[in-house]
Amino acid sequence: MSEIAHFLAHALALESRAGERYGELAQHMEQCGAREVSALFGRMCDFSRMHAAEILRVAEKLGPLPALQPWQYEWNSPEPPEVGDMALVSPDMRVDQALGFAIANERRGWEYYNHVSITAADPETRHLARTFAGEEAEHVLILERWLSNLHETPGIT
Repeated sequence: MSEIAHFLAHALALESRAGERYGELAQHMEQCGAREVSALFGRMCDFSRMHAAEILRVAEKLGPLPALQPWQYEWNSPEPPEVGDMALVSPDMRVDQALGFAIANERRGWEYYNHVSITAADPETRHLARTFAGEEAEHVLILERWLSNLHETPGIT
């Protein structure tokens, strides 16, 4: 299997699961009455789905991606780096905690893509990973701005 196909299989799993998780977070925040943050997580879900679609477009040129078994993914957790442990999400989770959870997930996504951008032997894989890392860094900044604005509003957490 080529290095780029292996990377894209990982990236597709990461983005697909991240999209699902953001959908869950959006629903959770909606149930908590935090509609603006729910909408933000809905947009983050859309970003993940757009990234997954982008990955599939790139993969079309290469042929089918490898179908990896759960134990074949090269990350240090049961879930992809950008997904986070849903057990940390509870009915009493505050908005600032949900944003912190999302920031940590996006940072882990950035770390994964950045690592691949540095260590991959294939130039195209390094380039794609660098592009994906840049997108994750933008997501971190978006979420950090939301968290910062939240802390600047008295009485809201």
